[in-house]
Amino acid sequence: MAKNGDVSLLITIPVCGFRKGYAREYLESEELPPPSTVYGFLLSLVGEEDRYKYIGTHIALAFLKKPEKSILLRTAWRIKNKTLPLGVGNNRSPDYQEILTGLTLAVWVKKGGLGGRIKAVQANPERVKRYGGAELG
Repeated sequence: MAKNGDVSLLITIPVCGFRKGYAREYLESEELPPPSTVYGFLLSLVGEEDRYKYIGTHIALAFLKKPEKSILLRTAWRIKNKTLPLGVGNNRSPDYQEILTGLTLAVWVKKGGLGGRIKAVQANPERVKRYGGAELG
């Protein structure tokens, strides 16, 4: 916990990817998640479904461990020739995707609003009502 009442979190992500906006054939990944992605993660953490509820929340991010970057080679199925079945001939092409492994982040959230909700979740995690898991990337 930060000294001034702000909330601090340590987030460890074993495998993730933060796709660059215009990546198509080669799915590049940003090294650090965009603030909007972290904001969505924090909303998921506290079980908040209204993404506009805490607009303007002050968030700070820092690398604690820089992730390793790997490239996956996958087969993408596309319909280029309607006479051929899926995954055959022109309907199959290589697809490359960057993934990150071993990302560790420190996240600070300003006190009040979302910061207060996060503190409440840290104190009583069994009281969180959400569906699914808290995911980042």
